Amino acid sequence: MALTATHNNQDILVPATRRGEPLVRSISQAQIEHESELGLAYAFPSANADINAGDSILTIKNTSDSFLVLTSAIFLPANVACQYDIGIGATTTALVGTAVTALNMNEEFSTKTFDHEVKSDETAIADANVMFRVMTNTTDSLRTTLDGIILGKNHFIQINQETECTSGAVTVFGFFIPELQ
Repeated sequence: MALTATHNNQDILVPATRRGEPLVRSISQAQIEHESELGLAYAFPSANADINAGDSILTIKNTSDSFLVLTSAIFLPANVACQYDIGIGATTTALVGTAVTALNMNEEFSTKTFDHEVKSDETAIADANVMFRVMTNTTDSLRTTLDGIILGKNHFIQINQETECTSGAVTVFGFFIPELQ
């Protein structure tokens, strides 16, 4: 069965149920997928590093006028079970450490850039207030959500490796938006 509808002064057939109800197709999409289509989503990978216990394995500072909305992080295992402390803070201090390149998740739009600093083994700023902790084991990666973490200008997220490991890495995912809705 089909219904007739008009669009731009043209009649079109719309699929319908036996009761004459129009059939509608809906596609559900995570917001990071939508923002990636627009070239606004980034992955922020740390180095696979041997850093001192208590040092930052990854610090991401938003220095743009847009908001940085973080969605998740994937922690890669080290040679021992490891605790990571995750906190946020604000500072105008420039980060110091090993530079990390953020990767646009849509290569079609890789020229879209936003001001930010990303460092591994960052040492210039004091530890952020810890919001939560995650523990990794020695064999399985761990994905954790960062839903609700939004970094305004000069705000940062800091992931400290609290256990001495000879390796370990984390990748954070997020997107930039000009204004909150």
